Amino acid sequence: MPHADPAAPSESATVAAARRGRVTIVTGADDGYAPLAAELIASVRAHRALDGIDLSLISTGMSPAVLERMRPTVENVADGSWNIDAAGRRAGDRHWLMARVNKLYTRDYFPGYDTYIWIDADAWVCDPTAIDWLLAGVARSGLAVGYDDMPTSPIGVDIRSHLGGWFLGRTYCMKHARRAGLSATETRRLARVRPFNNGVFALAGDSPHWPVIQANMSRLVRKGRIFGSNQMAIVMAVHLDGLPVSIMPHACNYLDVPRVCAETGAFVEAEIPHHRVGVLHLASRDAMRADPAVEMDLLDTEGRTVRRSLRFRPDYLAQG
Repeated sequence: MPHADPAAPSESATVAAARRGRVTIVTGADDGYAPLAAELIASVRAHRALDGIDLSLISTGMSPAVLERMRPTVENVADGSWNIDAAGRRAGDRHWLMARVNKLYTRDYFPGYDTYIWIDADAWVCDPTAIDWLLAGVARSGLAVGYDDMPTSPIGVDIRSHLGGWFLGRTYCMKHARRAGLSATETRRLARVRPFNNGVFALAGDSPHWPVIQANMSRLVRKGRIFGSNQMAIVMAVHLDGLPVSIMPHACNYLDVPRVCAETGAFVEAEIPHHRVGVLHLASRDAMRADPAVEMDLLDTEGRTVRRSLRFRPDYLAQG
């Protein structure tokens, strides 16, 4: 069963732990996502608390010119590939799906690190405490990841029909398990499981999770969709294979609409007591991901309207 959320470690303790081992933050991008990846990289570099953590980039189809612009901003660069042949065959020309496979193989691309933290290119680090929590989770369990849904939402029931007063529904995990052809026993065990979102997750370099997650992914993509299978591979490792996990707080992979702190200008969680957002993830915000000029109306912690983009801008980091 998943462990409880790790207690927030002191900054000095976790920074010291990071210095005792080699840590890399990894992302992947093609030309379309390269501007977002550049913003993620800039957001990491903006935090002195993250000095000493390497940045690694997997090219999932960047043109030579774009890749050469990105190369000086990171310590490591690798060309992505279809680590699972079946995934490559099923993807066809949808190369943007490559990162969903690559993120489960970061140790193979960049060997020698003690901790690997994957962050999707359409996310950025608002508060370095989120990285501290991920490191603490990895130290405890070997795997640190958060849930895919909002803190107050159910497990994602998809209502298919209504018959005689009975709702017939499929959860996210049930749907993917059936599509991938998992056994009836496995599907039942996963039916009420909350899915993880591995847009942000971390693994220890010596974690036993790596081959299990990769084997699960290989099994899933034979029949199931690549999209979602990368998350299900981790779900299966925890709930079917029994490997440990530290569940990260929502702030480590914030998918909701944030508020803005009226005092510091930092992005904070919408829910009281408005803790700082650690990693802000722009999943499903297509217009904003495509155009950094796109903004939206947000509320600050005093209830006033603030017009902002959710993409990284240096002046959005907390002052003081």
